Amino acid sequence: MKVISEDKVVKVFEFIKEFQKNEGRSPSFRQIAKGCSFPSLATAQKYVNVLQERKMLQKNTIGKIIIPTNLSKGKTIVAPLVGTIACGNPIYAEENIEATYQLPTAIFGNENVLLLHASGDSMIGVGIFDGDLIVAKPCSTADEGEIVVALIEDSATVKTLHRKNGHIILHPENPKYKDIVADNVIIQGVVKHNIHSF
Repeated sequence: MKVISEDKVVKVFEFIKEFQKNEGRSPSFRQIAKGCSFPSLATAQKYVNVLQERKMLQKNTIGKIIIPTNLSKGKTIVAPLVGTIACGNPIYAEENIEATYQLPTAIFGNENVLLLHASGDSMIGVGIFDGDLIVAKPCSTADEGEIVVALIEDSATVKTLHRKNGHIILHPENPKYKDIVADNVIIQGVVKHNIHSF
């Protein structure tokens, strides 16, 4: 499961809006890729599809991109920042609220979420880097292949969840780290978004 870059979601959405405002028409995937400095048309198409899934834009029968006029504007949810989570070896989990942030519902939805600082490099394969802000939905269960916030004894970590032969496997997305195999794991949340600063 690849984590969607919320910076790129916003970048594509703002590019399309500005292009339509200035040109009076929708940009092509090639123009989106060039305008957003993407390496391929596939990346542009991927993020247009994400925006379409979130109902932030539509495509008509001939593929023209349309931003709905009834798109909610300005609505936000409040998300607490609750410290640092390991993307390497697990670290002690202390949920101390450091701050609260408003997140736009057009991008992050209406569900309750919390923010965590990512620490380490074990999840770089899915685009989570040291210092990123992870947006996680608090929950106690997760599906196979989802990226989870997991508690092992008194330590929390972010890994991809797998199950095999009755064991829980927390898989790092970096080949220099080994799987964590455990029987006693508490799922604390599922990673929904990742905010990366360049």
